[in-house]
Amino acid sequence: MANQKKKTKSKKGLTRRQLLKYTGSALAYTLVPAPFVHAKSKPTLRMISQEPDPGTVKFFEASFAEYESKTGIKVLLDTVPGGEMFPKMAASIKAGNPYHIGNELFIGNINIMAAEGWILPLTDLIKKIGIDDFGPRILLPMKGEIWWYPYDYNFSHWFYRKDIYKEKGLKEPKNWDEFVENAAACTYDKNGDGISDMYGCCMGTGNGLWVDWTNTAFMWAEGVKFFDDKWNVILESPEMKPKMLRYLEFFKKVYPSMPPGMSQISWGDYTKLFVTERVAMSPYAGRLVHHVEKFAPHLSDKFGLFAYPNSDGSQFAVNHGYDGWVVTKSKYSEEAMKLLEWMVTEKLIDFYATLPIQYQPTRMSVYEDPRWKNLPMVKKYAEIVEVQKSFLTRKDLIIDGVDLQGPEIDPRAGKIPRNFVMPHMLQNLVLKNLPPDECLAIAAKEIRAAIAS
Repeated sequence: MANQKKKTKSKKGLTRRQLLKYTGSALAYTLVPAPFVHAKSKPTLRMISQEPDPGTVKFFEASFAEYESKTGIKVLLDTVPGGEMFPKMAASIKAGNPYHIGNELFIGNINIMAAEGWILPLTDLIKKIGIDDFGPRILLPMKGEIWWYPYDYNFSHWFYRKDIYKEKGLKEPKNWDEFVENAAACTYDKNGDGISDMYGCCMGTGNGLWVDWTNTAFMWAEGVKFFDDKWNVILESPEMKPKMLRYLEFFKKVYPSMPPGMSQISWGDYTKLFVTERVAMSPYAGRLVHHVEKFAPHLSDKFGLFAYPNSDGSQFAVNHGYDGWVVTKSKYSEEAMKLLEWMVTEKLIDFYATLPIQYQPTRMSVYEDPRWKNLPMVKKYAEIVEVQKSFLTRKDLIIDGVDLQGPEIDPRAGKIPRNFVMPHMLQNLVLKNLPPDECLAIAAKEIRAAIAS
């Protein structure tokens, strides 16, 4: 079983060298023992969260205080920036002092944790809540078990400035040519100094998981798959190579309509560039709406969103971002499981209320729940919410991600983002100016090496 302790590591697991690589300096955070309540006292649980919004943090703190008053169990919250949960969780496990609950941004990392035996399956909890209530392509079971409670779809889709589109006579792009033309039209000099200060769009190219999340849905719309049913890399096959070359040629065409420094941007820069009116289009999830509300309220009625188109407009896609809670194997796993069940049954709507456009519900009943429907942000941005919800039912739309590639849900696909294969491919294309077919060949080679490690 995937959740049993292994004496040896298979190729799907992590070697000692890889574990050290992933944990890195994060180990330092866990070398000092956390304050546990031992002996006859109630246990103290620790939760690591990648949800840094102040409202969400306050929600957790208030909820955990309430839980302690009900059960006597104290819960300590450790909030970290996006992307840091996995290495810190790995470090805590290596130090013998694991977090008991954590939230993860990528299913690939969750699959790695499951394969390593670090986390417990949540299948029974999901069944108790009702499997049929969950939307499409979100539970993502592996080896017959569901390893997380997914609370948010966190799709990457495109936000755009409707007022600029109207001024320029543009329409939502339905294919890659229109996207390139729109991006070029939205790149202009606003103050007359001869230097462009508004750009068409932004897509990062640096070494980070944001590249896999924000840049690749164009490929899914085009019908790209990385593997055949036996885990052979097929990017250079007669079927996939033309699609990948079209994508790379498209990216190179649109790259001049991006601001300088795309190799340096990270998660928060996508929202920052949009709210500071540096780009007319930005890929992101609903969190961008909350940033508009807080930092640029004058734009609140001036933007819309659309899905990633393919080259000819026949198909669309969004990139899966996920967000979900996991429970680790520990001497307090039973208590942690009870805490998670309480959170997702008694407190879920209150949690959603902290960032209702960012946290796109994964259970379909929530969309009809008056408590959720009457949230002020849901009502104010009803048009945005409807577009987000439509992504779950559109027949012309694909939901996919780099760490979902392969004939089955498997930790091997999760190694691709961790080895920065997609960023390397784009860096080779736009920074090193290598030919697209050479960029593709290098990417295919790196994927083979990553899944074999």
